[in-house]
Amino acid sequence: MESARTGRPHSLAFAIVSIAILLTWAGPGFAQPTGALDQAKALFAAKKFPEAIALLDTWIAAHARDAVALVLRGDSKADLVDNEGALKDYDAALAIDPDYQYAYVTRCETRLQVDNIVGALADCTAAIRLLPTDGHAYEDRGDVQFQRDRFDLALADYDKAIELGRSSAYVYAARCDSERLTEKLEHAAVDCATALHLDPASRRGLWARGRLALTNQRYADAIPDLSAYIAQNPKSSDTGYYFRGLAYNHVKKYALALADLQVYVLRAGFDPDGYRERAVAQYGLGNTKDAASDLDLALAGYEKSRDSADAARIQAMIQALKTGQPLR
Repeated sequence: MESARTGRPHSLAFAIVSIAILLTWAGPGFAQPTGALDQAKALFAAKKFPEAIALLDTWIAAHARDAVALVLRGDSKADLVDNEGALKDYDAALAIDPDYQYAYVTRCETRLQVDNIVGALADCTAAIRLLPTDGHAYEDRGDVQFQRDRFDLALADYDKAIELGRSSAYVYAARCDSERLTEKLEHAAVDCATALHLDPASRRGLWARGRLALTNQRYADAIPDLSAYIAQNPKSSDTGYYFRGLAYNHVKKYALALADLQVYVLRAGFDPDGYRERAVAQYGLGNTKDAASDLDLALAGYEKSRDSADAARIQAMIQALKTGQPLR
């Protein structure tokens, strides 16, 4: 259930600085600044992505080998969630200039968004090879390693990113998450506090601190952070509903738990964890028949995935239900 995904946009400041530097180079594919290109950069900085794309379409039609313009158009498309279009522009830019370091960074981010984990890892690693002092590339590679469940490698990359000057709430929150998953809980607490000091509304920070509270069995503390996390984007909070439901179960607020777990099971009906946790809520509300049905569904799911440990846990819960004992 762990995820590094937050819908983080491409770094506007990084992209614009990169473009400003690269436009001064005389290498292949780099045109000199012009009014049209400068205007497109200004539109991008103002987050007027469709307008930037319209200008860049005209520019690129006349300057097909302008790698900088292609990447700028790719970033604009990526921020409009046109990942396929963005990747085509990044590919074209790198075909023109295979040493365009920022193009690898931004293609890494977009490949991660479309679950091309192997490609994303290769791109971020190429960016680091070309510019070993680029903290942004290390941060992005940390996200890739996190998505691979290589939390030790993610932590190493986030450490390096911060050492190289990355200082956003996001990177501290991401490091907090990685520290939690590598059992460095005291360090995690410090980083989560730093993230939410820098930005009290940081979605990754709220997620990380809420999950850390669950790990430390501070269920009541987890609920406000998970609630704030969900409130920012309810449609993209499936696991948030699951973990808040779990927290509500532990503090015996079963009606609230059931409401959250209904949402989770509706969205992730393939996950036996959701049925197991919903059974706890149902049983807490006295709905024994519904709890038994959910436990049967959970058991079938664990057996299908050959998860013998969780299957045995469900069998024990079924027996507890039959004898009127607590489910855990």
